[in-house]
Amino acid sequence: MAAPTDEIARVLTRLCDCWTRLDLMAITELWDLDDPEIVIMPQEIEQPLVGEKGLRNYLTRSQARLHAASMRFWNLKVRSLAPDLAGALYEMHWNGQIGAVARPLGSDTRVTAIFRRRKDQWRFTQYIEAPVTISVRVQQAYLDAVDTDFLKRIGWENRKNERRWPDGTPLTD
Repeated sequence: MAAPTDEIARVLTRLCDCWTRLDLMAITELWDLDDPEIVIMPQEIEQPLVGEKGLRNYLTRSQARLHAASMRFWNLKVRSLAPDLAGALYEMHWNGQIGAVARPLGSDTRVTAIFRRRKDQWRFTQYIEAPVTISVRVQQAYLDAVDTDFLKRIGWENRKNERRWPDGTPLTD
């Protein structure tokens, strides 16, 4: 059974478009609302939200506080779990200008999602964001602050985007 990677990518492209247009209630059309136990776990919420009511409450509250937003994704990996279920892993970047916050925000995170095929469309049934730990983010911020000429002098000019295990060795597939 081939993974529906292209179809899931189209759903994610629609999701990104909804955020960019600030049409957050249109995101509900991407969800399997026939499932009473859909799960959404955005990184900024302290607990998982379950069911359509939780999803709509999250989107309504987000819509009210956002002045602008955008989202993009990459590194999508999809696998079939059953004829009507697929799991996806991907990375995404979100930008936002939020009311009462002095500066625009940007965030990279990893996402794991489960999709169900209903009425010839793939729809979210579970969405979980998994940001890297704050300790890794601090290391990345310090690395971003290193001068380019210093990176070149120590041989790191082409290594800045390398991903690493916690012990510093390169993370490879």
